[in-house]
Formats: sequence, C-alpha cells, structure tokens
Amino acid sequence: MFSHAVTPQIKLSLLEERHAEALFHVTDQNRAYLRVWLPWLDSTRTAEDTRAFIRGTRDDFATRGWAVCGIWFEGEICGVIGYNQIDWTNKVAYIGYWLAENFQGKGIITACCRSLIDHSFRDLDLNKVVITCGTGNSRSQAVPDRLGFVREGVLRDAEWLYDHFIDHTVNAVLKREWGKAE
Repeated sequence: MFSHAVTPQIKLSLLEERHAEALFHVTDQNRAYLRVWLPWLDSTRTAEDTRAFIRGTRDDFATRGWAVCGIWFEGEICGVIGYNQIDWTNKVAYIGYWLAENFQGKGIITACCRSLIDHSFRDLDLNKVVITCGTGNSRSQAVPDRLGFVREGVLRDAEWLYDHFIDHTVNAVLKREWGKAE
C-alpha cells in the first residue's frame, strides 16, 4: 500500500474501504462548505457511497496508476488529494484535492501537492502537472500560485455545479520548471 509522510504532522495514504466511515463523516460535516465548489456532494449521502468511491479509486490505481489518497493531519483524516487523470501518452497529470474547512490555512494542501508533484516528475517521469480551479475559488487557486504554476488560461463553462456552470482556471507546471518554481 502507498503511504507517505509529507511532514511529521501530514500523511498521505491510498484510501481503503476501512476509511469509508471516517471519510464520509468529514464529508458530511463539511457538506455546505464543500458544496460551493464540488459537484459530487449530492451523490454522496451515505458511508456506502463513500465506500463505492474508494473502490473506484482503488480500481483506477490498479488499472491506470491514478493514486487517490486520504490526507491525515495529526492522525485525523481531513481531506483527499490525487490524480483525477493521468494522460500517459502525453505525460500529463491532473491533480484534484479538497480539505475540511477547519483544516484550512495550515499549509496542508500546498505540502501535499508539492509531494504529489515531486512523485509525478521523479517516480512517474511525467512532464506536466495541471491543477484546475473554479475561477472564484481563491483558496484553491492560491495553491498552484504558491507552487509557481503558470496560469495557462480559463476554460469557460467548464463544470456544471448543481444549477449553473462555472469557469475553471488552468494552471500548470512543467518538469523542467519544477526545481525553479520553488
């Protein structure tokens, strides 16, 4: 199983079915907060829904190499980060993440992204990492900004969010830029 200590307080680990109850609890407790930017909250109503999500991530990891990890801060699960997709032909990874509201502002997502990007370039030999964010999601956008990503553009009406479309910024860093970006 993939597990990695990002810092002494932060750990990433592949999600397992045994994490479903705890992850669902965090999701449910943060439902209103997360719903502003994430389109899947209405379809995650029970721990069994979370368990099905975890099974899907495990299948994606086994068949496509797309790791999706739980984020633990001081032993408590507080969010998720991973590859939404890896385009192996073009060596591009697309990273997505979310974090419970009460864990915001501690540098957790930035540290986790840095670790996943290092893994993308060093271990997977990818050439590009992309993070897209809702254009109004300033907290999420701050992460690629902090990590030295280049804002490549805006995808208009990129995502249906319950009752309206939102635009996404497209942010990317290339392998040859990564050492310089930090």
